[in-house]
Amino acid sequence: MRRGLEYKRGGKMFRINGIKDWIVLILFIIVSGTACAPPGGSGFLRKEFLEYENVAILPFEGDDTGEVSKAFARNFHKRFPQISVLGGRTFLDDPKAEKCNLYQMDDATRLKIGRRVGAQALITGTIYSPSILSWFLQVKIMDVEAGRMMGRSTVEIHSLGVADTEEAGRLAVEKLSLQ
Repeated sequence: MRRGLEYKRGGKMFRINGIKDWIVLILFIIVSGTACAPPGGSGFLRKEFLEYENVAILPFEGDDTGEVSKAFARNFHKRFPQISVLGGRTFLDDPKAEKCNLYQMDDATRLKIGRRVGAQALITGTIYSPSILSWFLQVKIMDVEAGRMMGRSTVEIHSLGVADTEEAGRLAVEKLSLQ
């Protein structure tokens, strides 16, 4: 009586019969499936947002190089060319001290930044990595005056390559579907 699994590949016989072999095989399948999985995500954008003329894109939290923020800004401008895109750390008095996460930003800071540059909405994002093989980009669009959420986008990227920053920016804009 045989135990385990045997298969032939390239003229060689392989046998999987121990617990270690099964664990390695299962991990290989999981990693292969995760690395090949298409990026996912979701999002919304209120129709009223299309009437805006100016938005300010603040530096994304967790984007130390600024590449993801820039990729999002480029892709946002391609999709919404009628909206002027403002951006950069110059909007903040002290970028390290002031929080760029819109959920943590108080009304006074949001109004100050928006009025300083003439933006009707502020766009910011957060990058976080729950595992070695994937990372998330969450983007939020807030009305400066009312503090109302005008849009949100979340995308998951399944690798850590340099080209993935452009892909993340493109997907985050793509997921802003009108409601």
